[in-house]
Amino acid sequence: MNVPEPISTDVLHGRHSALEPLYDQVRALFTWGWRVGALVLVVGVVLALARGEPPGASIDPVGEILPTVLSGSAAGLIDLAILWFMILPVLATIVVAVGFARLGDRRYALISLLVLIVLGFSITLALAR
Repeated sequence: MNVPEPISTDVLHGRHSALEPLYDQVRALFTWGWRVGALVLVVGVVLALARGEPPGASIDPVGEILPTVLSGSAAGLIDLAILWFMILPVLATIVVAVGFARLGDRRYALISLLVLIVLGFSITLALAR
């Protein structure tokens, strides 16, 4: 029976070093993305409470969110935050796919693109309701 040879520590360290900038990019994207989304959501909720506006029973259609936000509606800000939280994993997956492609790792770039397709399909289904 052929037993695969264990990967040397040097190889693993080299791979980790090559992936470190990609990890940093995704970490920064999620950190700042969640902060921005949380800020928009909190501003929308505080604005709704201050004005006595209902936050809305459901999210507006995507095409109506920006005009609603620009009109100063608290519900529009809440909808924008929800949409942002839906888009954030898609952006992270794009960053990962591009990062793996730049590193020449076609397998993980392809897997990332497959994840992107699943995310896109899920978001499309959620918004089509």
